[in-house]
Amino acid sequence: MIDGLKVPKGVGQTALVVAWMRKMESQRPDALFQDPFADALLRVIAEDPSFAEVSDMVTRASSSTREYPAYFAVRTRFFDDELLSAMQAGVRQVVTLAAGVDGRTVRLDCPPGTRWYELDLPDMTAFADELIARSGLATTCERRAVAADLTANWPDALREAGFDSTLPTAWLVEGLLMYLSDEAGDVLLGELSALSAPGSRIMLEQLEAAMLGEEGEPSRERLASQGARWLSARDDLQSWLAGHGWHAEVYSGADPRIGHGRTVSRLPACWVATGTLGERAESDLAG
Repeated sequence: MIDGLKVPKGVGQTALVVAWMRKMESQRPDALFQDPFADALLRVIAEDPSFAEVSDMVTRASSSTREYPAYFAVRTRFFDDELLSAMQAGVRQVVTLAAGVDGRTVRLDCPPGTRWYELDLPDMTAFADELIARSGLATTCERRAVAADLTANWPDALREAGFDSTLPTAWLVEGLLMYLSDEAGDVLLGELSALSAPGSRIMLEQLEAAMLGEEGEPSRERLASQGARWLSARDDLQSWLAGHGWHAEVYSGADPRIGHGRTVSRLPACWVATGTLGERAESDLAG
């Protein structure tokens, strides 16, 4: 039991659905990953009466289509693999934007010397810090929580926490871009890219454009019942990333090449991307 740990309002229902899915995946005999941190979070939620509706909500989300939960498992495994690949290639600086209650710093096998920055709002970073401390789970890297607002001057907060922009970085942008406007997403990618040394890696997720149209209406209604709303979607991730110097590969969330044999629902339709930053042009360096 993790007594007395209060869940902040910033832990939205969508984040809890994902945690539940990760816990359920971890219990499968053919699990694509193990996530003890999700279990620790849900034990805290179970003790918080303000989240009494979570079980019903998760049941509805899980039963809405048989393949819907599989997307979260596939997405998690895809980003896990890409992050481990970056670290195995020598990247020792990792940043998760809007980290929330992600548990990768306690479950991925990070090489010695890895420093991982988890950036989120102050109440979320404090909650994650305390949850890790009370859960008894050991971090597998040097984890640094960074309290910052992505709509404010978060790059300075990251630098003040020790981030070194001369070193290659692995960036994880999971479950974030669709909740930002197109303009805000462009700004975020520009800021992230400006902080990145050549050889940096990026892993991100975005909705297919159809999710903001008629096809996506059922998914948007389900999301609205969880108190959230999508603000952007795009089908040009490869060229969008290329415009900032990233050489990217993009996959549909339902692409069997990344599915490990799982059947993923068409809805919600998402893209996942991974990319590497090339050498900067002299004009970029001068600017």
